[in-house]
Amino acid sequence: MRVARPILSFVIMIASSPRLNSQQSAPVAQRDAQAIAVLQQSVSAMASNAPTDSSAIGAVSIVEGSTTQNGSIQILTRGMNQTAETITLPDAQRAVVYSNGDAKYVSGTQSTIPPLELVVTDQCPDFPLPLILSALANPDSAFLYIGQEILNGVPTQHIQVWNTFASTSHLQNLLPFSKKDMWFDTSSGLPLKFAFLRRAGGGAVTPIPVELFFSNYKNVTGVLYPFHINKSYNGTPWQTITIQSVSFNTGLTDAQFQVK
Repeated sequence: MRVARPILSFVIMIASSPRLNSQQSAPVAQRDAQAIAVLQQSVSAMASNAPTDSSAIGAVSIVEGSTTQNGSIQILTRGMNQTAETITLPDAQRAVVYSNGDAKYVSGTQSTIPPLELVVTDQCPDFPLPLILSALANPDSAFLYIGQEILNGVPTQHIQVWNTFASTSHLQNLLPFSKKDMWFDTSSGLPLKFAFLRRAGGGAVTPIPVELFFSNYKNVTGVLYPFHINKSYNGTPWQTITIQSVSFNTGLTDAQFQVK
């Protein structure tokens, strides 16, 4: 499938435009053309027209220590920068809501605001398309092509993406917390794996590696969505998500993504 001409033109314009009015001390957003091409190919593979929103429901199995719990999951996205992942388990409900650079965590009736070091990786990656579009549209994003690698027997292209925060100098200390590694199927262009570190602060705070593996992509009204997602946390299996249904362009509003 080919991405719609307006979407691709917008992405190319943003990805190739020089930074204006940047401070001399600001980090340079590395714009690796090969990495950008891989991301654009992935956008084209996933949707001919990017949906305005998405709503997915499914089953989730969570392993935490010696305990395994089974429940349900709802994954909402709106535009390129709003997500809400809600997990309902027998003993509690938990959610992570992200909206335009802010986030909140909900556990039962309690909600907390996470530190910015965590917020930079709080946009839900379960539906990869909005996250990739967000990175391409952000002029502060940097892209690096790592190379071709074999992942579980499949040839992939490995790239790295991060936010330089070049336009917001007071947030530039968050740059190392925002880095994500991504692997894309060389043949189909579809995302197969995302990996990043979560760290609640600098200094001696230990980073926790998180990995997501996407498979069983299904075409739903012209959009490819991964119906099977495996997540690992600190090197051990953590979540297994099986999507049961997905709908797009349902008219979600800011009400579903309130973080304050």
